[in-house]
Amino acid sequence: MTGSMNAERDVETLIEGADGSDTLFEYQPGSSLLHRLNPVTKLVCSVGLVLIVFLLPDFRGPLLLSIALFALVAAAGAARSVGTVLVAVGAPLALSLILIQGLFYPENESILVAIGVPVIDQLVFYVEGVEFALLILFRLTVLMIALLGTIITTHPKKMTIALMEKGVSNKIAYVFMAALQFIPQMQERAQSILVAQQARGLDTSATLRQRVRSYIALMSPLLIGTLIATETRALALESRGFTRSGERTYLLEVRDTGFGRALRWLTALAVFAVAGWVIA
Repeated sequence: MTGSMNAERDVETLIEGADGSDTLFEYQPGSSLLHRLNPVTKLVCSVGLVLIVFLLPDFRGPLLLSIALFALVAAAGAARSVGTVLVAVGAPLALSLILIQGLFYPENESILVAIGVPVIDQLVFYVEGVEFALLILFRLTVLMIALLGTIITTHPKKMTIALMEKGVSNKIAYVFMAALQFIPQMQERAQSILVAQQARGLDTSATLRQRVRSYIALMSPLLIGTLIATETRALALESRGFTRSGERTYLLEVRDTGFGRALRWLTALAVFAVAGWVIA
């Protein structure tokens, strides 16, 4: 018993004492409230918040939730990763939504602003269209912050174990973990191949045509390496009895506190309450 407890602490220390990753979508160690929550609790809360914002008819609710969620992930030390994604995705999305909905939303009536344009006289933006664009934008913002916050503050092994402890099939749990690790692993593998090719004299900073050729040269070893890694992982899983049925034991314990269970129930109740309020 003492040996298993020591092994568990060693694994926990190894996970939480890691330096983290330079990629945007990989787990970042920490001891914040988000890091300590059970992964299933974070998933339930994320899905619940997304359902709530898609039920709300006004953009102010999703806006407030976006601010609150970003403050929470910032307290967990994930502001840079989440903020980078929000700027990269949200900025062009906001521009396109405001342009399209502000000009062409079917229920446009109240003029917000008119901008003079030489060829077409003027562009008229309407209040209804801009508000609808903001509603869509902040709904998607809550979606991105909630899911990214969950991914960045949850180690994939903990996520897998937590799902399996709640009765989820080990195959489904593994697919979920593999999906979380796919982007960081592909980024790392692509960067390694790119550095190796540059060391062999491949020019990746020349003209556009040469850059396209460089990326084509990158794709072949990247795809082959991914297939080899997939086969290796499949053999490793089989050798560890992945497909065997029966009770399983885990080296790493994922705690589920009373606070986490209460938070899951409160999230479910909040979804039903908002749905009832909107319908009424």
